[in-house]
This record gives sequence, structure tokens and C-alpha cells, in this order.
Amino acid sequence: MRSFWRSKLYRESAVDLNDPARLIVPYTVSIAASAIFHPNPKRVLMIGLGGGGFNQFFERAFPGATLQTVELDPQVFLLAQKYLGFKPSDRNKVDVLDGRMFLRRSKMIYDWIILDAFRGGFVPPHLKTVEFYKLVRAHLTLDGLFVANVHTDSSLFASDIRTMRAVFPQLGMFDVPQTPNAVLVASNFKSPSFKNMLQQAVHPAFNETFRLNVDPIAVGKSFHPSAPEPDKNAPLLTDDFAPTEFLDAVKTNRSPQ
Repeated sequence: MRSFWRSKLYRESAVDLNDPARLIVPYTVSIAASAIFHPNPKRVLMIGLGGGGFNQFFERAFPGATLQTVELDPQVFLLAQKYLGFKPSDRNKVDVLDGRMFLRRSKMIYDWIILDAFRGGFVPPHLKTVEFYKLVRAHLTLDGLFVANVHTDSSLFASDIRTMRAVFPQLGMFDVPQTPNAVLVASNFKSPSFKNMLQQAVHPAFNETFRLNVDPIAVGKSFHPSAPEPDKNAPLLTDDFAPTEFLDAVKTNRSPQ
């Protein structure tokens, strides 16, 4: 699934129809690897469906969990079902709604909340602010995680880090090699530290579907327990001031790992 946005073509999702549980898009492996820090989620919220590739992996990798997805564009939901093999189920539901509006109305608490709501090259600004992250944190369990796919090749990356740090007790990062992506992992807890959790992690609980897609030890080596220090001049993103498109237009020299 690709989207055409402002004269550029972006890959939104990809699915192997012969093996729908296989993770093809590199950053989705890092999203899944967040399970190192919370290996037994029961209830997960994902903002942004794309082609439903991650959803099909999740349903098999975590058979005891439910995944609620919120997708703004009804056409995306239809295309995922028509062409990419996605089938909603009682454990894999989709609501067509704005993600922030869904959270404001929801009374549910989640083990993970995943943000992957790109429209072309951009995440909507109201999903990148202090106020939104506070709303996210209010809907996390005490040991919950917020996981966000971000781009690292513009000034927006520094603002993403500064803004998340203003809300969450810990912020770490998976590098996604050979891409401009990173996956930020924020916790609803200060202790234990990501560093200690990574050192003490055991992985026998992960099933075959998970292990075929994610090598916890290998991907753990790409994790930074503390996200890079942002430029002190990076704007804090708020509902009153979130110039995300301007910041994204200011490209940096951070090359893919």
C-alpha cells in the first residue's frame, strides 16, 4: 500500500499474502521488539492501520491479547481488507475515527499504545503534542508503554524527543538500520530502567510467530536506553504551537544507521 502526498510516493504498508504474519516493513520489527519491555500485553491500542500488516502479525504472535486499531481514513480500512488480506476479528478490531478523539472518549487502559499514523510523510500535528502525550499516559497501565514510529532526518526529530521527555519518565529508541526511521519507546514508569530490563530480559515466553520475525537479542543491540539529547533550541510541541511540517522540512545530516 502506497500513498501519494505532495508529489512524493510513500510506502504505507506491505503484506506477504502467502505469509500474512511476516513483518516486511523494517520499522515494524522494532515496534514488535518493544515486547522486550512488556512481554505479555493483554490490551493494545494502535493508532494508524495502514495495510494491517502489523495487525496480522500481532494476532498470531500474541494470541492472549486484543488489539484495538483506530484508523482515520475509511478508504485505507477498505483497501487493507480488499487487497492485503486483513480481516477484523473480536481480537483485532478497527474503529474509523481520529485517534485522539478515540482516546478522549475511551475509558480503557492499555498495556501498549502504538502510534503509526502517517499520512504520506507526516503525522498529524495534534498527535505529537504534550497534551496528546498526557492523554496517552492517562490511558496506560502502570507498567505500560507508548511506542511511536518517527523520522530522524529532520529537525522535527529533536522536537519529538523533547516533547515526549516532558511527559514520560523514560524514553528509549530503536534504530532502524538503513532507513530514516526510529522507533521511540516511552514508559509509564521510572523504575526499573530500560537498561536494567534489557540486561535482565529473558525471552522463552515468545512464540514461534514472534521468533520468526523478531530476534530479541539482535534487535536489543539496536536499542538505546536513553534517546539522544535534543537540540536545546528544539521547540516543545504543544496544542498552541506545533509547527511540525516546518520542522520536518528542515532536513538534518543524521544519516541512516
